[in-house]
Amino acid sequence: MATPKYNITKLEHMSDVLKAVSHPLRIAIIDLLLQVEELKVTEIHTKLNISQPEASRQLAILKNANLIECRKEANTRFYYLVDKSISKLLNCVENCTV
Repeated sequence: MATPKYNITKLEHMSDVLKAVSHPLRIAIIDLLLQVEELKVTEIHTKLNISQPEASRQLAILKNANLIECRKEANTRFYYLVDKSISKLLNCVENCTV
């Protein structure tokens, strides 16, 4: 009989990551951050043609899922990916043939 590969803590983490990337804007933000080291909120909302509050809302979700972090320099926040291996998940989904 098969036994579960993952414990409940790992399953919850995996679920949180999948929820965090389950929005087109959040995928787009991750895609942008995969291309550069870090971006300011203004750069993100300009590149995605969305409002600053919408960009901040989506960034907060990614930050709460521990997918991104930010550093503050004066009044500017710079966002960056915690782990660029998230690209493997995006590649998997992009090439999924279900």
